[in-house]
Amino acid sequence: MRIADILILLFLAAIWGASFLFMRISTPDFGPVPLVAFRMTVAGLALTPVFLRKEARALFKTHWWQLLVSGVVGSSISFILLSWASLTLSAGFTALMNSSVPVFSALIAAVWLGERLRTSQFIGLGLGILGVLILVWGKLEFHQNGRGWPIVACVISCLCYGFGVSWIKSKLQGVRPLVASSGSLLGAGLVLIPFALARLPEKSPPLSSWLSAAALALICTALAFVLFFKLIQRSGATVATSVTFLIPFFGIFWGWLFLDEIVTTQMIAGLVVTLLGTGLIIGMIGKRKATS
Repeated sequence: MRIADILILLFLAAIWGASFLFMRISTPDFGPVPLVAFRMTVAGLALTPVFLRKEARALFKTHWWQLLVSGVVGSSISFILLSWASLTLSAGFTALMNSSVPVFSALIAAVWLGERLRTSQFIGLGLGILGVLILVWGKLEFHQNGRGWPIVACVISCLCYGFGVSWIKSKLQGVRPLVASSGSLLGAGLVLIPFALARLPEKSPPLSSWLSAAALALICTALAFVLFFKLIQRSGATVATSVTFLIPFFGIFWGWLFLDEIVTTQMIAGLVVTLLGTGLIIGMIGKRKATS
C-alpha cells in the first residue's frame, strides 16, 4: 500500500470520525431535522458536477426513485437519529455505536438478499452483537433524560444504514457510486426541506454551529464520498473498507480532545469486541488466502 493511500485512509477516517463531534456541537442549535436537511442538500449540491456527464444524467433519470429511497432511509433517517442521539450521548459513544454498522448490514443482507455467510462471518455477527451489548450494558435507562432511547435510536440508525447498503446492492448495481451518492443525498435533502422549515430554531445558531454544519456537509459528507471512492479505485475495496476500524478511534479522540469527553474501560472493551466481529464479517480477519 502506497504512502499516499495510507494518508488518504487516515484523513478519511479522521473526517468521518469528526462528523460525530460536529453533530454534537451543531445539533443543539439547529435541531436534528434542519441540520440533516442542510447537510444532505449542501453535500448533494457539492457533488452535482458529476451530472455534467450525459451518462450520469441518464442514470439518474432511470433510477431516480431508487436513489430517493436510498437517500431517505439509508441516509436521512439514519443521520436524523444519530443527530438526535448526540443531544444526549457523547460524540465518542455515538461513534462507537455506529461502528456496528457492518454487523447490521451483514445481518440484513443475509435475511433480505439471502447472502450466505461463512462460519467466520456467523462468529463475527455474534461478536458484533456482543460488542454492542457490552457498550450499552447498564446504560439503558428509559426515564426522562436517560440514555435508553438515544441508544435505541443509534441501533435503528445502524439498521437504516444496513437497509441502504442492501438496497443499493439490490436496486442500484449499475449506477456509478458518485452518481448514486449525489442523487440520493440531493433528493433526500430536498424532501427534508419542508420538514426542516417547520422546525427551524427560534434564533440563528452561533458561528461555531454554522461552521460545524458546513464541515458536516462539505467535508464529512461530500469530500468524504469522493475520497472513499478514490481510495477504492487506487487500493481496492478491502483497503477502503478498513476505514471502518479507524473511524471510532478518531470519534473518541476528537470528543476527548475538544469536548473533554471521558473514555471508559467499558467503551474500549465494547469497541475491541465489535471491531473483531467486523473484521470477521468483512473478511479482513480469518479469510483464507487463495492457493495457486
